[in-house]
Amino acid sequence: MDLTSVWFWLGTVGMAVGTLVPAKRLVTDRRYARYYAVLASVTAIATVAYLAMALGIGEIEVPGGSLFVPRYVDWLVTTPLLVLYLGMLCRPGKRVYAALVAVDIVVIGSGVVAGFLSAPYSYAAYLVGCVAYLGLLYLLLVTLPAQAADHGNRVVAVFTKLRNLTVVLWTIYPVVWILGPLGFGLLQVETDAMVVAYLDLISKVGFVVMAVNGADALDALRTGSPRAAASGAPARAR
Repeated sequence: MDLTSVWFWLGTVGMAVGTLVPAKRLVTDRRYARYYAVLASVTAIATVAYLAMALGIGEIEVPGGSLFVPRYVDWLVTTPLLVLYLGMLCRPGKRVYAALVAVDIVVIGSGVVAGFLSAPYSYAAYLVGCVAYLGLLYLLLVTLPAQAADHGNRVVAVFTKLRNLTVVLWTIYPVVWILGPLGFGLLQVETDAMVVAYLDLISKVGFVVMAVNGADALDALRTGSPRAAASGAPARAR
């Protein structure tokens, strides 16, 4: 077993263990089943992706080396789920939800396209993803916080922790990609696998655990907006 496979197996185990945390809440606390279902889906999908890579499934040769298809399928599905959960804490309009998911897909999709192309076209696709990521950052740093403020301090606190974790770690991914085998080739395949597995575990399992630990914020969402209550409007049960 090579070192790359070792990291994939460690990622499989870590994601599987992380899935148990929201899965338990999904069974024991049905009030917030849809929230826990989103969280459990994130790590469950990542578990399957890492298991596939550990078994050597989905690795294809591209101009820059090897592209692991399950990794990108994982990101295309789970990163929208993560931004969806952040949106569920803030309850923005449907257009904001759609923008979050659409921009996120462009970010990941650009990375997939870049992986299949050779330079300089791969770098052009990479830059498209970086520009789209700036749009995603605007939504996460400006648009959603304004919506979270409508639901009280606890919701803001939990949202801010999860958002900050996401922004910091997701900003590292483009750096790793451009330094990795499909970019400038400064990172070996084994090192790239190690770094990405670490980032995936923290950005997914870390997010899920923090979200479950901050589940008391969901009570504020369930009882309604503090501003609405102050104005005499009826609270909305969810």
